[in-house]
Amino acid sequence: MNTAQLTRLLQDLVRLPSVNPRSDPRAPAATTGEARMADYLADFLHKLGLDVERHDVEPGRPNVIGKFSSRGGKRSVALAPHTDTVSAAGMTVDPFAAEIRDGRLYGRGAVDTKASLAAGLAALTRVSRDKSFRAGDLDVWFCALASEENGNQGARVLTGRGFKADFAIAGEPTRCRVVHAHKGALWLKITTRGRTAHRATPDLGESAIAKMADVIRYVLGEYAARLKAAPDPVLGPATVNVGVIHGGSGVNIVPARCEIQLDRRLVGGETGEAVLAELRRALAAIPVDIELLGMSCPILRTDPAHPFVGALARATGRPEPLTTMAGFTDAAIFAGHGIPAVVFGPGDMAQAHAPDEFVELAQVEEAARILERFLSAAARAQ
Repeated sequence: MNTAQLTRLLQDLVRLPSVNPRSDPRAPAATTGEARMADYLADFLHKLGLDVERHDVEPGRPNVIGKFSSRGGKRSVALAPHTDTVSAAGMTVDPFAAEIRDGRLYGRGAVDTKASLAAGLAALTRVSRDKSFRAGDLDVWFCALASEENGNQGARVLTGRGFKADFAIAGEPTRCRVVHAHKGALWLKITTRGRTAHRATPDLGESAIAKMADVIRYVLGEYAARLKAAPDPVLGPATVNVGVIHGGSGVNIVPARCEIQLDRRLVGGETGEAVLAELRRALAAIPVDIELLGMSCPILRTDPAHPFVGALARATGRPEPLTTMAGFTDAAIFAGHGIPAVVFGPGDMAQAHAPDEFVELAQVEEAARILERFLSAAARAQ
């Protein structure tokens, strides 16, 4: 696959809308779900000679898993980008036209992560035509994962089915550097409760919003300061953000209920259970209800000395190929199931979810060549 063919492949992928319906319930049905992407990718992998399976993450929203089987089959590597995107609402470019201007391809999912899909497919196409690679002992899985944007659901379903590999590369925009560690995440809902009363007689009521003011003051003040003062040597400090607040039913009514939703990033040896327990103790006097919002992701911390990490780092040809990130990815889900994993892909995370999302085409070709070199080197390694 040459560069022009790689560009056309990426255009095809961007022109297949795959908005995660949970990220935008109001999006037109014709633009949501991963089924069209799954059909395209399954056909591509079949034509490449891979064994292909589809597993629904939700009805009509499948993972597509292709396996390139080498003659020896002693080791295996998984390339694992995701197929879903966030909402296309509010974009300042046509989200599905895949327009090319000044060496950039624009559209929803261009960088997050259809560029990684295209680069991985190009690399796999190139090595699969190499007789010596086919005769080696490295199997390659191509895992096109659904519903990453909604709590890494595709990766959770895949690993929950018992999937195993010796190494996994989660495809995300890293500017072709190798991310071996990133923060974990925990999304929480905190609720305060009061007693309704008319505003003319506030003494008869109890304001849930006033209680929540105390919660927010603590969370963004003392609690956040304590996190900042104890940074992890690799990942930096844990962080907390209050992103959503709801409370009250009328300006003249003492509110009986208030709710906030917060994002807590994890570092070091932190666990979600420990964070929950700590917050419950700290806020017990108010009091509050605290519950998980259904989204948590463990910390990723893969040993930089792992042979496959080293092979991918060398394949980049960069003097400082290893890095970390604050976001969370499917790599942590693989690592949590005993599969050493890193994050790698073309493009800049700053463009992910942007109103003018784009990827530099030179980066896509660079990523494809890096993955090709990595797979070839991994197949030769003993």
